[in-house]
Amino acid sequence: MITYVGGERHVLQTQAQALFTGLINDFPMSLYGQRIWFKLPYETMKDLKILSNGSDTFRLMCEASYWTKYIEVYMEHENVLDVVVNEEVEEGGQSNGETEEMRYEDGENEFEEESRVEAVIAQVSDDEDNENYRDTPPCSDDEEQQHLRLYEGWRRGSGELHIRQVFDSIKDFKDAVFEYALKGGRNIQFTRWGDVKSEARCGVEVDEGEIPCSWRIYLSYEESVSQWMVNTFQDVHSCYKDGHCKILTESRIAKMFLNEVREDPEMKPKTLQDQIQLRYDLNPSHDQCRKAKKKALDLIQDEHDEQFRRIKDYEIEIQKTNPGSVTDLRTVIGAGGLEFFDRFYVCYAVLRDIWRTTCRPIFGIDGCFLKTMAKGQLLAEVGRDANNQIYPLAWAVVHIENTETWVWFLQKLKADLNLGNGDGFTLVSDRQKGLLIAVNELPKVEHRMCARHIYENLRKFYPNKPQMKKLFWSVVESHNEADYKASMKELEEYDKDVYEAFMARNPETCSRAFFTTTCCCEDSLNNNSESYNRTLEKARAMPLVEMLETMRRLAMKRIDLRKKKLLKHKGKFSLKVSKMIESETRHRKYCKSLPGPTGEFEVSENSMQYAVDMRARTCSCRRWDLTGIPCRHALRVVLDQKKTYKTDNLVSHWYLTSKWQQQYSDSIKPVKGIKFWKSSGESTIQAPPREKSKGRKKKAQQRIKGVNESPTKGKKVTQHARVMHCSRCGFPEHNCTKCPNVGVACKPRPPKKQKTTRPQEEIALDVCEGPTQTQPSQT
Repeated sequence: MITYVGGERHVLQTQAQALFTGLINDFPMSLYGQRIWFKLPYETMKDLKILSNGSDTFRLMCEASYWTKYIEVYMEHENVLDVVVNEEVEEGGQSNGETEEMRYEDGENEFEEESRVEAVIAQVSDDEDNENYRDTPPCSDDEEQQHLRLYEGWRRGSGELHIRQVFDSIKDFKDAVFEYALKGGRNIQFTRWGDVKSEARCGVEVDEGEIPCSWRIYLSYEESVSQWMVNTFQDVHSCYKDGHCKILTESRIAKMFLNEVREDPEMKPKTLQDQIQLRYDLNPSHDQCRKAKKKALDLIQDEHDEQFRRIKDYEIEIQKTNPGSVTDLRTVIGAGGLEFFDRFYVCYAVLRDIWRTTCRPIFGIDGCFLKTMAKGQLLAEVGRDANNQIYPLAWAVVHIENTETWVWFLQKLKADLNLGNGDGFTLVSDRQKGLLIAVNELPKVEHRMCARHIYENLRKFYPNKPQMKKLFWSVVESHNEADYKASMKELEEYDKDVYEAFMARNPETCSRAFFTTTCCCEDSLNNNSESYNRTLEKARAMPLVEMLETMRRLAMKRIDLRKKKLLKHKGKFSLKVSKMIESETRHRKYCKSLPGPTGEFEVSENSMQYAVDMRARTCSCRRWDLTGIPCRHALRVVLDQKKTYKTDNLVSHWYLTSKWQQQYSDSIKPVKGIKFWKSSGESTIQAPPREKSKGRKKKAQQRIKGVNESPTKGKKVTQHARVMHCSRCGFPEHNCTKCPNVGVACKPRPPKKQKTTRPQEEIALDVCEGPTQTQPSQT
């Protein structure tokens, strides 16, 4: 570029070749006394240098132009020269060219030189905001760094290689060659190793006597630039792609698919093999992918161990990002004075505060096993939202589920949820021995036992009682004491032993007839807690910190999905209300109402009378009292008294859509990654030792259902504990082929139906004539 000072600038981009051949002729160093400056593109105006024939600056400019492609050249405008000459003529009377030329050759004082340079800078400073200037890094005072910019460096991810390319290390060079191989699907191998030199050649094998591929790249350390530079590069392949790559090792594959394996630890090696072939047209072996997956899992486990050692920093990060949240980390001192993990508790402030203000005072607690090598158990507390769905509140990780850990967990819940002595709250759980003792921390809480666990225990001891299931659930689902006593009487008449075993387990803790009405919930099952444990199945197979983070993300995801679902819901109450009212509406046609005093009615159903108080919102059946949703008897009154009562005014406020929206109006705030965790300054916790497993890793085993439990949907019922009965005489312990009862005719099994193909003409004939009369089978 050429710029005239003191007037308009005339810009001309000059190629590097022109600088070598025609620069001197086209732009002489002194044109009619005008001086010329130059600078490189990445330099500022303060770095202008004066050109002169045969000087070192001119030689350096020509050498630099080969790499920078163009040079910025600045020339004084002749108007500025006239002003300077006129001033000198007035002062000294000399105006010939010789004096001016001598002035330039002899030099001038430093003050005048600096003033002229400042004039140049002032003139062109407004025009420096161009693309080349913005893309060029600012000039450094280090001459060595300025010299390094003359060479093009490696851009990670580009997959490009070329001559005179510089690298910061041999490792970067190998990464660049690997990217080149992936980009083109080429077989490359390294043939020279070392700290100073490196070389790679085409790895396609050829037969004896054939000429190998000429592709080659060579790199060595250059003292002049203090970097590794590509000195030789023959970018021509004389071979065909063979689908292999010798530098595509297990470690490379593990790093390539690290994130995919992190998201799906059960990813098959075949999947890795297919993905590499699809993306890069390369075909690694199955054994390579299997080892690569194992290395990726080891890298992920190392990350988890680092997180585990910094769990104290993780605790600080939770309290920092979610102010008001409660965490409790307990450790123990082991052998050698080392600190080991014991238990960890977390309760996020947003979940706790929303449950206190908008959720019903009922919650369930349960424990489940972790599936990692470091054995332990997860304790979780789950509430219910306005739609009777899962609303997690707090969770803790302990080594073992016993009385001590349950007491500690309930003490934390008692303080965080303001449970006091438990008055007005309802707790649902199973009959774990340590938990039954720990509940004494809340002496006045209503403790409901999970009816399903009680039934499983009864069925375990009494497997051959087909009527026991119906009678048991009849007792559980009794909403009042009259129905409860009638159901218990039927059970006693059916089997005295089952009745006594049920009474020993205190049936009042699982029957709806004895539940309080403060929580507006009739649940006698701990299914919400069991379902929540099921959603954490994958998380429970992860290391400690990653499991806790996964549980937090699942809670955030659940809140977001429910919030989106609520945007589409237009009803006054939640979906549970509409479903239950619809179910009860089917039965109200069998009811009849009879008005009594103000707001009181007598409703009969199947020759049984019930008292309904519309003002107190109660019914003697207790279904309305327990759920807060009108029962069939109240709905019959609404049907007969349309002008006086409306269904919407009889539903409890716990099911309002507005409360449902408040429960998902806020969420847990994000927690930063491990590199952002602030150091606690305390001692690190030792990560649990890892066992080196040999062979294929076993899949995380799901909980095996007991023989007394109901089978999973889609699976057959097992024949365990089933008693064989004879089809001839009906007695147990034998079949009809070995029946000892003489004189009873043996009943043969009916023949199996065999599929036969009939000609179309015969089928058509049968259709026209109608069905034929079949002969009765003989026995």
